[in-house]
Amino acid sequence: MSALSSLSRLWSLALLGSLSSDAVAAPAGLTPTPIPPGCPWHDLSLYGLPNVNWCEETLCAVVNEPANAWSNLAYVLVALVMWARGRQLSSPTLRQFAPAAAFVGVASGVYHASNTYLTQIFDFLGMYVFCFLLLLLNVERLGWLGSWAARRALPLCVLAMTALTAGVAPLGFPIQSLIGLLILCIVVTETLLRRRAVYSLRSFALSVSLLGAGAVCSALDVSRRLCDPTNHVLQGHAAWHLLSALSLLAAFWHFKQFDAELAEAS
Repeated sequence: MSALSSLSRLWSLALLGSLSSDAVAAPAGLTPTPIPPGCPWHDLSLYGLPNVNWCEETLCAVVNEPANAWSNLAYVLVALVMWARGRQLSSPTLRQFAPAAAFVGVASGVYHASNTYLTQIFDFLGMYVFCFLLLLLNVERLGWLGSWAARRALPLCVLAMTALTAGVAPLGFPIQSLIGLLILCIVVTETLLRRRAVYSLRSFALSVSLLGAGAVCSALDVSRRLCDPTNHVLQGHAAWHLLSALSLLAAFWHFKQFDAELAEAS
């Protein structure tokens, strides 16, 4: 059980530093870059800027962070794999992984193409979809909610948390802590489940490793320890998108081992 606890702590730290990395408050001197008048997204930026400034320079273009934006296609590719494998699954909950992963990529891609406060909230919406999907799936496995109730709770939870995020972000509240809370809940529920039964953690461990590697890349990017602003092909945060997309795929592989159990519960 100590190995599971260590693994769970590592996963929670990786997720907190990675899935929420778009929301981490920028260090001193790394304030968001204003979008000049006449550039795409300027009007939208008047409603506010995000609270982080990644290494990649912000261009006056429709896609103003090319590397960070286009790297989100990794989530879409992963979603296609999930969809192909998900067609063989019986659980309706597991079949939601593919659209959830695709939505993470779309939301993050729009955010990094525009870099505004409103699109950052949209990015949070995408993260909440996947986080609540995992959390409610664990809640369903624990028997706290039935399959029907868990599926109905997903959009309600996502919308409520997004509304809360949009409301408290302008007040300076550390909105990344909301992602952290969800991650903690996922880790706790997974730990409770692991105490009930023995099952494979290999894909879970792979997911943790990929998230950890992505978190390191993202941290090096935002801290400017590894930074070339003019590189619009690969950035540290773009590497996070690639690695975390693979992590979501590994998480899907972990959860699909419970297909029969979840299908029977539904």
